[in-house]
Parts: sequence; structure tokens; C-alpha cells
Amino acid sequence: MMIGQHLQKLRIERRVTLAQAAGNDCSPSTLSRFENGRTQLPAEVFINIVSRLHLDWAEFRPTPGTQQSALIGQYHQALANRSAYQLLALRRALRDDQHRPVLYRTEYYIVELTLARDFPDTLTVDPLLIQNALDYLVKIDYWNDAAFTLAFLLTPRVPPEVLDSLAHHAVYQTHKNQPAMAEMDRTNNLLADIAMTKARHGNLAGAENTLAGCRLPAIPPLFTAMRYQFVTCFIRWQKGDSGSKDQLLALLTLLEMINSGDTAVRWRKEILAVRI
Repeated sequence: MMIGQHLQKLRIERRVTLAQAAGNDCSPSTLSRFENGRTQLPAEVFINIVSRLHLDWAEFRPTPGTQQSALIGQYHQALANRSAYQLLALRRALRDDQHRPVLYRTEYYIVELTLARDFPDTLTVDPLLIQNALDYLVKIDYWNDAAFTLAFLLTPRVPPEVLDSLAHHAVYQTHKNQPAMAEMDRTNNLLADIAMTKARHGNLAGAENTLAGCRLPAIPPLFTAMRYQFVTCFIRWQKGDSGSKDQLLALLTLLEMINSGDTAVRWRKEILAVRI
């Protein structure tokens, strides 16, 4: 498959229009001709488009995406096993190849931040890495699942004033025409996480504004609905509604019961830190 055809395939899979992909780099008609093999794009234009769509260069090799899939698979396996050793091995693999930190920046940032979060004795995250990861993330027009994972990991680590930028980029993901349910769901969950962080820092009005950006369907997925309700309840409790305490703890228990993973564990620590 030619590069243009493969770009078209990846763009369509991600529900990105020609106009969105072209951006300010070229006209939609020029991009269409490139995708259909009728013209070539200047190298800098193609590089800008691939970067903005958050596509990995491995996608354009003879075996597209094989290495990226392997890396992400190793990451999720390490999480499932709660294995610092596996994460450290993946970190070494990402660092050893001089090209990988460039080709797999998202994966590299994810592994570093996950190690610091789940196994703080293994390493201390360099503030410069956090800043680089944030700068990289907010320059991406299209966030895939890996980008959302990175945003979740950055949320508790960036200054409070930066949270609105993350929320803005998350909401932008649902402003495409007829976003898929999965896209809306991951955006809503990230907004709930950002709102929770704001509420913990005492910015209750900001937390409510962030929650207002959620676009919950009439029947939202259970986990998403419970996260949204949990943050809403936490805000009420922070405002002095003592009756919300029992509801908050009950929701937290339910979140853990439906196997919500790290979110429930982390949120339990967070609300205990504010002496519920």
C-alpha cells in the first residue's frame, strides 16, 4: 500500500476529515490527491500532518504498527501484573534505541510517569520530562488512546492553571462530527479526573465548570456515570454537605467492586488525604 493510501486508511479509522487532517498545511483537495496517489506532498507538510494526527512513524513501515503494538501490549501486561520489573525493562528498551524516544515519545512518557506513580521508589520524574510531555501532548490535534493515557497521568502532576488547557484539548476531541461513543467516553472520564483534581485543590467553581464540559449520553456507560456522580458528590461534600459523605464512600466502594482499577485506588487515597 502506498504511503498516501495508508495515510487515508489511518485517517478514516480515526474519523478525521480531510479538512481536519490538512489543517493549515495544505488544502483538503491537495491531501485528497496525495491519498489517491495523484500527487506528492512536500516532506515538511507530510511530517506536520503525521505529527498533528498523532500517528506513529512505525505505521508507515512495511509492517505497520508492529513495534508500537508490541510496546503498548508490554505496557498493559506490566500494569495487569503490577510489575515494576516489566515496566523498567520496557523503559530500558525505549531508552536504549536512540531513535525510540523520538518515534515513541508518548509510550516513553507513559512508562516514566506510570513508574513514578505506581512505584515511586524506582525513580523520580524529572520536572523537565513533565513539561516536555505536556508540551508534546497539547500540540497534537488528534488524541488516540495512548494520548489520553498520557493526559490522565499528567493531570495530577501539572500546575492547577494548566488543567484548563488539558480540559480544552479533551473537549476538542468531541467537537468532531458525530464522535464515536468511545471518544466521548474517554473524554468524559478525563474531564471527571481533571474536575476531581481541581476540587481537591479547593477550586470548586473550576471543577463544576470542567464537569459542565462532559457530554454524557442518555444512558452513559456505568463506569463513566459513576465517576461523574462521584466527582459531583465530592464537590457537594467540599461545599459543606455532610450528608454526601456516606454517598461518596458508597460510590467509591462500588467503583472498586466493578473493577475500575487504578482510578478507584487513587481516588480513595485522595479523599482520605483531605480527611473525609
